[in-house]
Amino acid sequence: MPNASDPLQELRDVHMPDPISWWPPAIGWWMIVVLSVLVVGLFFWARAHRKRSQPRRVALAQLKQVKQQYVLHADNQWVITEVSHLLRRYALAVFSRSQVAGLSGQSWLKFLDKTGDTNQFSEGPGQSLLSGPYQVQGSASVVDLLPLVERWIRISSRKHLG
Repeated sequence: MPNASDPLQELRDVHMPDPISWWPPAIGWWMIVVLSVLVVGLFFWARAHRKRSQPRRVALAQLKQVKQQYVLHADNQWVITEVSHLLRRYALAVFSRSQVAGLSGQSWLKFLDKTGDTNQFSEGPGQSLLSGPYQVQGSASVVDLLPLVERWIRISSRKHLG
């Protein structure tokens, strides 16, 4: 027998694998980080959008209450006065104070026309905002005014807030 050696002598010693490194992270960790950043970004965007659109939601809710009161009482003068106040408050909330606060009469109606992409305030049913609050009951109709105001609130907020 040529050179019979012990086979156990030919075995090598057991060695442990290198420790697992924490960098670079596995693809799953990268996906969790990206997803977390997207969720946080979406949360802050939604919060900012909700805050920007709050005046519009409040104005539309108040307009709905005015419509309900009109159905119950049919008081044109009261409705025109309330709508006029609502438009003024909403415009002050959405547009800059210097742009809105000094407007009255025809310049106020022109502003409403310009910001609402219409001419119905200065040439249509919106003219009742000038004299309607001061006239005797029944002299002005609000049937066409209420949809015009609702449309203006929706359009002007979309135009101004983006």
